[in-house]
Amino acid sequence: MASMRQSTRESMTPSSSYDGPQVSGTVPTFLGARPVRDFARITGLDAVVVGVPWEGSNTWGSPSGCEQTPKACRLASMRYGTGYIPEYAVDVMSELVLGDTGDLPVHPTDVQRTFQSFRTAAHQLFTADVVPVFLGGDHSVTYPLLTSLTQHRPNRVGILHFDAHFDNSDEYGGDRLARCCPFRRIAELPEVDPSKIVHLGIRGPRNSASQMQCAREKGMTVFTMADIRREGLDSVVSEARRLVVTDTDGYYVTVCSDIIDHAYNPGGPLDFGGLSSGEMLQTLFNLAQGPILGLDIVEVYPLSDVNEASVHLVVWLVIYALAGLAVGLQSRSGGGVSTALG
Repeated sequence: MASMRQSTRESMTPSSSYDGPQVSGTVPTFLGARPVRDFARITGLDAVVVGVPWEGSNTWGSPSGCEQTPKACRLASMRYGTGYIPEYAVDVMSELVLGDTGDLPVHPTDVQRTFQSFRTAAHQLFTADVVPVFLGGDHSVTYPLLTSLTQHRPNRVGILHFDAHFDNSDEYGGDRLARCCPFRRIAELPEVDPSKIVHLGIRGPRNSASQMQCAREKGMTVFTMADIRREGLDSVVSEARRLVVTDTDGYYVTVCSDIIDHAYNPGGPLDFGGLSSGEMLQTLFNLAQGPILGLDIVEVYPLSDVNEASVHLVVWLVIYALAGLAVGLQSRSGGGVSTALG
């Protein structure tokens, strides 16, 4: 843990009276985190929130507005004070030091230039001994982010991918960097061992037999939602974690919002039969106590989000992950013992 600090705010400070740090204009930092202005000089932080406001090719319907999600999440985070989680007795902003970089630069008509921007920033973050939490954006952003992480730790990164879909298509309408392609591109990286990629929660008719074949042929592990229902979520996640920590430095977690059933995720893709919101909150809390190297949460669509429910769900997911990170850091520093992970 970078340092213990006590938050100077009450856990439930009204948002109308918030006068804390901002990332731009009137947009606050996530939970009032410390603004990060210079990526090359990040010190004294345990974790950092990073906006990745990119939407590339649409694979269904009209543009979703997911590039607006980082801003929406920062605004929504002001509802949650210091991130106190009573069921685990963790106050996030008192028990770890959180930064917020604002949003990474994008070039709306140039995906290559945009992804290079993401790679450059991610490289600085992954070399700074801090856990980045990336807010997408569509799922294509995972590719440049993991490119930087795996170059920093070649063949030493496990990848836990929570999603209804494989996202391993070779191309979509000629676009090899579309939101349905990142895990094909990631598996092709020379610094990635595909056997350390685990897909969890795959389900439904927005997949294809060729995608399952691709995952199997490249040696990835697939746990479908049927596997999770049959074997139990805790058991499957425990096995997935075992696979990705063996002979690695730790794991990167990437979460597409449609891992969660649309009943709980009205501002996400129209995919059903998924996890409950509570199941995903518990899963991230547990995983973040282990050797987590980074996290992204993607594919939330503010333009169709009823009452901003999915935006707030993302904020909850981040807060629970940060709470787990705080518990894990305390445990490793001798300040406490976690019993959530074996």
